[in-house]
Amino acid sequence: MESSMNLLFLTKLLPRKEIIGGPILIYHRIKNLSAMGHKITLVAPVYNDEDRNDTSLEPFCEKIIRVDSIGERPEEEVLGLRKKLNRPRFFLTGDGGYNEGIEDALRTAFNGNRFDAIIAEYSMMGQYIESGYDFVPARTMTVISVHECYTKAFQLRAEKGEDISEDIIRELFEYEFRMYRAADIVSTLTREDGDILINYDPSLKSKIRVVPHGVDTGFYTPPDEEHWNSNTKNLLYIGNFHHPPNVDAVRNFLDHCWDKVQREVPDAKFHVIGLNPPQEFLDLRSDNVIVREGGDNENVRRIYQVSDVFVAPIELGTGFRGKLLEAMACGLPIVATPLAAFGIDPKNEENMFVTDDYKVFSDYVCGLLKDPGLRKKISTNCLALAKEFDHARAAEKLERVLKEGKG
Repeated sequence: MESSMNLLFLTKLLPRKEIIGGPILIYHRIKNLSAMGHKITLVAPVYNDEDRNDTSLEPFCEKIIRVDSIGERPEEEVLGLRKKLNRPRFFLTGDGGYNEGIEDALRTAFNGNRFDAIIAEYSMMGQYIESGYDFVPARTMTVISVHECYTKAFQLRAEKGEDISEDIIRELFEYEFRMYRAADIVSTLTREDGDILINYDPSLKSKIRVVPHGVDTGFYTPPDEEHWNSNTKNLLYIGNFHHPPNVDAVRNFLDHCWDKVQREVPDAKFHVIGLNPPQEFLDLRSDNVIVREGGDNENVRRIYQVSDVFVAPIELGTGFRGKLLEAMACGLPIVATPLAAFGIDPKNEENMFVTDDYKVFSDYVCGLLKDPGLRKKISTNCLALAKEFDHARAAEKLERVLKEGKG
């Protein structure tokens, strides 16, 4: 490829500056690739007026094509599309669900434009690559950026007792991996996720490239020094509670750790913050359990900075937890399960505490709450590790992958 590339990004959510979660990764990918001199076109569904009116990506894109989202479909319509398209229902409804408007937008984007690569961010959008639409020329490299292996995520949920049948998982696997085989490159956020895909389908090994998550270390910064002299005991979990792994993580902490933490540190407070917290969490609110909706990035940064320990007892899902990097960049010590730390490769008890034993997990949390000196030590170490994941470095890795092309 030439030094300057013409790239088409296809995303299941509109990436914008004032949003938390996965889309912020794509926002920074586009921003940094633009700064390197590459031309970017974006096709994305929009869900609300904030999406429709947002201008934060306009300085970095040649063109942004917004398509009104379909959202949740009636069951009858889903069944009709399943028969017509032969895709699992998971790909036909909800965030990024199949949308004829996306197909039309892609045709418009390719009309008269030559793209070096089309990058489908989130596997959900790989369905527009898998189907071999005539609007994607053979000369355009196709990339699926996997934020989560859906098959693995559904299997983990089923193992924890959720009513998900083997037939649903089998159908999901067959279609998901057909998408990956149809792409030229399959990028994952972590080495572990690459291994998961290869375990399911060894033929993918030559296609897989690891392009890590990033964090804006210029925005997410540590608190003032006086924070370390405060006597707060604030525990934090942040997440989008539409996403089952986040609901499960909070349940894990409340079920397996919270009683012991309260006994040993009676003034500890557990802050549960994010989009659409379920009623079961709202019903648990008390002086020591604070549950509320998340805010914009400014508010989230402040929440990290006034917290003392971030807990990440995550047992479901795959992918990369960008919130851990944000917390680390704010110097916030973390206690996490191994799954939560995928892609970060921390050194246990040096720049993060990692365990899948909830007794040990609770001991780590209590130790950090009781010892400001330990918190400061871990803060210094995790901050140094976070700097290795700055968004600019992640974008440079993506650029190398695109320029090297197919394996």
